[in-house]
Order: sequence, then C-alpha cells, then structure tokens
Amino acid sequence: MSNILVVDDSAIMRRNLVTIFTQAGHHVVAEAINGGQAHLLYRTLLPDLVTMDITMPGVNGIEAVKLIIRDYPDAKIIMVSALNQRNMVFEALELGAKHYLIKPITSETVISVVNKVLGIKEPLFVREEDATHNTDSIVPYQIEHNNNMFQINLSKYLTEESFITLNQAVQGLLFVQPLIVIIHFANTDSLSDPLLNKISEVVKAILGAKGKVKVVSQNLNFVKLVKSKNLEGLSELLESI
Repeated sequence: MSNILVVDDSAIMRRNLVTIFTQAGHHVVAEAINGGQAHLLYRTLLPDLVTMDITMPGVNGIEAVKLIIRDYPDAKIIMVSALNQRNMVFEALELGAKHYLIKPITSETVISVVNKVLGIKEPLFVREEDATHNTDSIVPYQIEHNNNMFQINLSKYLTEESFITLNQAVQGLLFVQPLIVIIHFANTDSLSDPLLNKISEVVKAILGAKGKVKVVSQNLNFVKLVKSKNLEGLSELLESI
C-alpha cells in the first residue's frame, strides 16, 4: 500500500481518484485544491506519490512541480491533464514529473501508470477476469469493476472501521453513469446491526444516484435474518442465490 497525495481543484475528480486508489489498496493521505497546498502537504506528509492537475487557481500544477522537485528531487509526480494541455505536460516532465494521465481517466489506466511509477509489477486493482470471488478471507471487502458495473463483495470480516473506506469508494462510484452495482454477501452468516444499517444507507445512496443495485447472498439464513429487520432498501432487495 502506498501513500498518495491527490491534487485537483475539482471535487469530483478528487473523489474519483480517491475511489480508484482506495479500490486498489492505496491510501490517500490528503487532498489539495492548488499547487500551494500541494507543496505544503508534500513537505508535511512526504507521500509516496502525487497526482497533480495542471490548471488550478493560484499556484498551478507546473509551478507546484517546480517547488516540490526543487525540495525533493526524487518526488514521484504524475500529471493529470486535458488533451489540449500536452505542451504543459511535456514541460512538467522536463521539470521532473514522472508520468502523466490524460482526461477522461479510467481506473485501469490510472493504476497502470501508478504501478509503473511506483515499480509495482502486479496490479492492485481487482479486475473482473482475475477476481477470486472468495470473500471468506481476512479481506473485509473487494470491489470488482467491469465497464460501468461494480460488484462489491462483503465478507464477515467487515467492520465499522473498514466500512469507512468502503463508503468512500462507493461515494466516488455515485458519479459513474450509467451505474450498476451488485452487493454480494457470499456466505456471510452475520453482521452487526450498525453495519447492516450502514449498508442499507449505501443501497439507498446508489438508488438515489439513479443507479441500479442488486443485493445477493448465498446464505439463506442470513437472507431471512436481514429481511426480518425491515431495513429500507436492503431488506427489500436482498435475495438468495
């Protein structure tokens, strides 16, 4: 797991990047909305990697690269730019940025570039073709992605603490359109009432974002238990497979 600083003046772009990194097992240590904040946060946190937007109010991405590389020549910075900003990207690379991403971004592209910059040989992002679908492990959850369909696999090891990162990831998915989500409890036999209530809120959030959601479990007793609790959204949609 690597510590990442996300720099972008767009709240939506920051949230999308945070979601991608969270799904991939990385940790976003902070977010900045301009280059000045990025420089200060880099000095304070010393992250493993930075994603840097180019056009931002105040200190832009190019100036931020200059400031960070001046103080930390080995800093790993990935530029995030629009298609018409290629000249600025090349300038950033000459100044010391390691790589770049062109908007619109995809999860696969982001993780591929991050892996190259960090020297990670195996992808951390769970893809449809190589996911094991085995949630009965110490992993609290997995998110599989295939085009605009996401499958959230939940295990019995899900805790309120690990739910925080799961919820952050889901909040980022709400901007995907069209959005299709499958919540899979697999063989999970029980979860605490507070967690079930939180998952119910996730279901309602997806529906509120005009997404389609399917909730399934392989454990019939668990299905009966959840349905008996009359949790709005979750109890109505959960079905056994």
